[in-house]
Amino acid sequence: MINKTIQEVAAYLNAPCIQDESDFRIHGVCIDSREVRPENLYIPILGQRVDGHSFVDSVRKAGCKASLWQKDHKPYPEDMALVLVEDTTQALQQLAKAYLQSLSCKVIAVTGSNGKTSCKDMLYSIFSQEKKTQKTQGNRNNEIGLPLTVLDFDADIEVAILEMGMENKGEIEFLCSIAPPDISVITTIGSAHMENLGGKKQIAQAKLEILENLKPNGLFLYDKTSPEIDECLQEMQIDPSKKIVSFGCGGDVILTSDIETKEDHIEFTCSCLDQKVILHSLGAIQASNALPCIYIGLYCGLKQESILYGLQHLTMTKMRMQLVKANGYMILDDSYKSNPESAKAAIDALESLPVSFRIACLADMLDLGPTEKDLHLQIGEYASIKNIDVLYGYGPLTKFTVEGFRGKEKAWFETKEEMIEALRKYKDQDCAILIKGSRAMAMDEVVSALKGE
Repeated sequence: MINKTIQEVAAYLNAPCIQDESDFRIHGVCIDSREVRPENLYIPILGQRVDGHSFVDSVRKAGCKASLWQKDHKPYPEDMALVLVEDTTQALQQLAKAYLQSLSCKVIAVTGSNGKTSCKDMLYSIFSQEKKTQKTQGNRNNEIGLPLTVLDFDADIEVAILEMGMENKGEIEFLCSIAPPDISVITTIGSAHMENLGGKKQIAQAKLEILENLKPNGLFLYDKTSPEIDECLQEMQIDPSKKIVSFGCGGDVILTSDIETKEDHIEFTCSCLDQKVILHSLGAIQASNALPCIYIGLYCGLKQESILYGLQHLTMTKMRMQLVKANGYMILDDSYKSNPESAKAAIDALESLPVSFRIACLADMLDLGPTEKDLHLQIGEYASIKNIDVLYGYGPLTKFTVEGFRGKEKAWFETKEEMIEALRKYKDQDCAILIKGSRAMAMDEVVSALKGE
């Protein structure tokens, strides 16, 4: 993580520093007064509900000796070195940008409606076999999280893997202004954020800011099965120095075999490797997510053995297509988020599991716009044509999903507690239970309850 004198921080920001101890070095930054450490630089963020400047007393009690400080917040606290700035959020972003420029590392940026976290995890597992690699932790992929991620990077980092999220046009461009990528990836274009952007083509246009802001001579990879990207690419003026590679069905990098599903992994072959890939994850969508990662690894000169080992020993971020066996249940935990494309992919993964009985527990998919009821109905209809035995629903919109399902058993529940009780009868059975819903639906609570936590 960043390790600089307070005067070096001030120089990065072209800002005055008062009450400073010239020999004091900050080690890491923190925006949460409850987690700050004595060696940190505290950055008080002015939020919609909370102003971080208000907690300076507890920060000083924790032993913290330095802070960024917004000039208009007076009186200034004593006994701390203060770098005075116009806006602490902008200063955080500026500091991250300047710090990243001081590092000698390759930046790989990943975005997409679905699969960006999985792709990030795969890239990390591959590159860390040979190089000092760091990645976005959790979902720190926005205008606050990405700068914090960058400032966590060590001085000797060789490869930085950054997840970039967005809800509106211009957000990817802004993130790229902080961390211009050498390599960028769009995993998929889905229906998430249609309420904000209006349609899939508009989503593709917003995601393609990651190509527009790619460094000259950079590499860009995209999912060929998202036709909106091809349509937008034809309308763009693209720097000819940038290399563009597609993956997936009909693309430059493709699967060359069927996907074999084992108990806790999948196996397949692809066009850019001469050995079978064993991927420690489940679902055809994850094989698709692996394709750009394999290509990037080879493009950057990694050994084939390192790529294969990284994928076979992959550790995925929790709540993303994670197979959990606990307390007598086999749970396919994909509870972090949901939209129509990822819901179908999760149902496909559930269908592929080698069990006798398959249960899909689904909650609302949010931010889908005026067609949300039809989209939920279509998920129920999709589950009907797959080998899904039971569909349970929670949330007002999922009533339409349950309505569209024509399997052996279906039910809609007013509460998660009722859903959990209905699932108890499947304990110690040869079955798998998919848990999925938008983040606001907190379906990870169902997972925790089944696990006995």
